[in-house]
Amino acid sequence: MLAMLDSSFNAYTATAAMAVSCAILSVFVVARRWAFMGEGISHSGFGGAGTAWMLMVAFPSLAHSEGLPYLFVTLFCFGTAVAIGWLASGRRVTSDTAIGIFLVASLAWGFIGQNVYTAKYHATPAGFDNLLFGQMRAVSGAYMKSSVAVALAVIATAVLLGKELIAYCVDPLLARTSGVRTTFIHYTLMVLLALVIVTGIRIVGSVLVTALLVLPAASANLISRRLSIVVGLSVVVAMIGAWGGLLVSEVYRAVPAGSAIVLVMFVVFLAALAMAKLRRV
Repeated sequence: MLAMLDSSFNAYTATAAMAVSCAILSVFVVARRWAFMGEGISHSGFGGAGTAWMLMVAFPSLAHSEGLPYLFVTLFCFGTAVAIGWLASGRRVTSDTAIGIFLVASLAWGFIGQNVYTAKYHATPAGFDNLLFGQMRAVSGAYMKSSVAVALAVIATAVLLGKELIAYCVDPLLARTSGVRTTFIHYTLMVLLALVIVTGIRIVGSVLVTALLVLPAASANLISRRLSIVVGLSVVVAMIGAWGGLLVSEVYRAVPAGSAIVLVMFVVFLAALAMAKLRRV
């Protein structure tokens, strides 16, 4: 019984921390029109897992390593975030083109790794479904603490660099001419996105984590345009989605927590859209 309570506490705490992180970042993601950015970074994690699966084939002693795929997911997410940021910042290619390039390449590499592993061991790689769709069962204390640490890092960055972040997201050129260190802000956002995505993949999976970086701010912007209110409402929307999704998953065990979280946030978005339309009538 005590173990179940600890697991439940870890799950709700980790999900709350992830919700706060995603809610704050979503304000900047939506303002910068980076909704597709999270998709590119999160899907690159699949390429990282594919690399780990290939290593498991090359070195059978690694075949039962549970941490190796997640390690390479983390490395690929951060590497892709920096690479997309580098390509887009220098106007070598447009940001959406850079995202598309890394997204399709990572997916292709990941599926090759999966098929090589399956051909060798005649089984789907362990954790394959969890990587795509998340898994909230038996959340460890270490993961819960890391989620809280990520949330604190995002909050601290938003407090210390809030004005610069908003200036950069609204108009990068004007921000640069006003003395904002746009290169530093650009890469700070990219690294924070990768950090939050790596954390969120564990809960909702690489397929759905982007929704958590879009829906909170999208819903909040329908209700208010004041930054302080938008940030607060984004956190509220994310918390409703996170804990509401967990409750739905606990009541209906066949419903994955990640999918439930996203759908609850989508329902909140529809409610915010209805409220916005009613106010205009």
